Amino acid sequence: MEWKTFDWKSQKVGQKGEVLDKVVYRCGFCKGAGLVSSKGNARCPICSGDGTVRVAAPAVICAYCNGEGRANLNRDISCSVCKGKGVVTIECKEIQNCTACKGTGKECNSGLPCLTCKGKGVVTKQITGAVL
Repeated sequence: MEWKTFDWKSQKVGQKGEVLDKVVYRCGFCKGAGLVSSKGNARCPICSGDGTVRVAAPAVICAYCNGEGRANLNRDISCSVCKGKGVVTIECKEIQNCTACKGTGKECNSGLPCLTCKGKGVVTKQITGAVL
């Protein structure tokens, strides 16, 4: 049996940079409520009021928005990296922290999504010294 960390306050499964194997996650934009209170309790535009989103496995929590699904400057706009879901798909399970942004998902000087990891905070591990 494999144990996963679960933060009951923020309802996040896992940590930034940890590989997640689920397919259905709590919507990051509305925090699983299905409603957006800043819009007068309107249905969430990301999950269509369902409170959950689907993301192909393997995935990681979005490093650019810390899984919140919202843009850093304007909280009424969805994150440009995860499109408001709070979770992003990765190519494979063999990952490491991005050395360019140090896992933050943000470019150092501009605060825009990192060009190396595309805002995910992780990159595929490079195999060094492979002998054929």
